Amino acid sequence: MDVKGAVPIGGQPVEEVVNVRRPRSVIAFACWFAVGVGVAYLGFRIVEQLRTLLYLLAFSLLIGVTLDPLIGFLQRRGMRRPVAALLTWLAVVVLLSAPIVLAVDAASTQLPTLIESGPELIRDAGSHLGPLGDRIAAATESSTSNSVNPTDFLDYVVTGGTLLFTAVTDIVVVAFLSLYFAIGLPHLRELTLRAIPASRQVRATRILDELIVQVGRFMLSTVAIAILCGLGTSIWALAWGIPYAVMLGALVTVLSLVPVIGSTVGGVVVTLVSLSVSLPTAIATLTFYLGYRLFEDYLIQPRVMKFSVELPGVITVPSVILGGAVLGVPGALFGVPLALILRVLVRELVFPATDQA
Repeated sequence: MDVKGAVPIGGQPVEEVVNVRRPRSVIAFACWFAVGVGVAYLGFRIVEQLRTLLYLLAFSLLIGVTLDPLIGFLQRRGMRRPVAALLTWLAVVVLLSAPIVLAVDAASTQLPTLIESGPELIRDAGSHLGPLGDRIAAATESSTSNSVNPTDFLDYVVTGGTLLFTAVTDIVVVAFLSLYFAIGLPHLRELTLRAIPASRQVRATRILDELIVQVGRFMLSTVAIAILCGLGTSIWALAWGIPYAVMLGALVTVLSLVPVIGSTVGGVVVTLVSLSVSLPTAIATLTFYLGYRLFEDYLIQPRVMKFSVELPGVITVPSVILGGAVLGVPGALFGVPLALILRVLVRELVFPATDQA
């Protein structure tokens, strides 16, 4: 304490006591800082351990939001939400199961042949590339001349079986979680709004509803475009005699779920495979994908996404690249939806605040 002065009360001087804030102890600050760092590290480790589970939950929620426009369409026709969600989910499962079954059947029958004829395909492709092809063929012969270790082969089989079992389990979990999210999305929306102060719920409701609608329509449009791209790939491969047409179509469909970049990567893969047939076939395939990109950008996307918000390429491409660099393939898939959410939030929150400033 500190004595600032004396105030006379009844003729007697009374000292005025002024409290001075004592400096915080360095040891106490260091302890609290260590506790904060420890809690942050513990949270990071928990998220790291639960990363796969969080990915599954995020994928399931994204699928539920994607199905919401179709469910809403059935609800407006007088159908109850659970029934509409179940019918939509079953229809999507049937539509997705058909190409998956075809791809699995093609993989089971064609994949062993692909593995055995891999060096031959590379030599056939290299024969159309001149001196560069001779180098590729020499490298292939040197890499395949080594003997195969039975132990390594067994390890590959066990590892592949484990990965296949994990993938099938994850697909089943995501399927049923997506059905749960599709049915309970309105309840999740109400629960989210209850955590917001009542004075801001009207605006928050409008923003949240717009986010759900825009993300759902955008993802539904992306899936439709990916299916068209995969179907066109299979038809082109069958018409030109490119091997493994069904597998290539399924691969391009999955890759096309990543906007802009996915279909381009798929086109490069199909072009490389078509090089094993002949150089003119590879040139024709490359021309086909270049034409398809123009056809998709200027005709398909404007028509399919006329009910959605089409993000410009200056936002889409960096979002995919940044998401892929941070989180890999899941980040590339979630990059554009997150960019769409950020765009809506900036338009509804940031721009009105700057306009009033």
